[in-house]
Amino acid sequence: MAISDASIPRDISNGPLSKFDSLSPRNHEHDAKSHIVETAVEAEQLAEVVLVTTSLGSIKKQFFQSKRAQHLLDCKNIVYYLVDANRDISVAMNLKDRELFDKWVNEGRLKMSTLDGVQRVMLPQLIVDGVVLGDDRAIQDLEDDGDLDYIVARLLCPKCLCEKRARDLNCTRCSTEYTSIIPQEYIDNSSVQRLYQGHPYD
Repeated sequence: MAISDASIPRDISNGPLSKFDSLSPRNHEHDAKSHIVETAVEAEQLAEVVLVTTSLGSIKKQFFQSKRAQHLLDCKNIVYYLVDANRDISVAMNLKDRELFDKWVNEGRLKMSTLDGVQRVMLPQLIVDGVVLGDDRAIQDLEDDGDLDYIVARLLCPKCLCEKRARDLNCTRCSTEYTSIIPQEYIDNSSVQRLYQGHPYD
């Protein structure tokens, strides 16, 4: 589902992420295009943030990396949708996690990685406005570089990190189209977990 002008406000701008109102233009030495100045209203249009994880402890590397990624988002006070690839959790909690996970795999939306010589879906992975950012290490790198806040505030393209306006529907540089991947009906029916600091967020 492509993001439209009507769907862009489907975010968490009225929630605890108001700190993004005061974001100033980036000032990276390698970035010669830090001339974009957003108003507070534009900066409030926050992205759809989805963290795909696994609570299955049999693959310890993926399990602990999932915990690290979730901890980082919690410490950042980011509101996000948690989608657990563990089928048992979906059944036990009556969630649509596994249905969404399988759909994204079939669409080729999720990144793959090789673990113990086997090609698997990379877990965890963070998705912002339909664009995969990467695993826990990639998320930490974006945070260390000072880019994560701007991506979540829709001021940087999550694909190429080009500066953008919060209401842009696609990137003028890499042509990436920003999409919402969590159906509104799942949100309305509480069929997905929406978390803030590790707790349910309404």
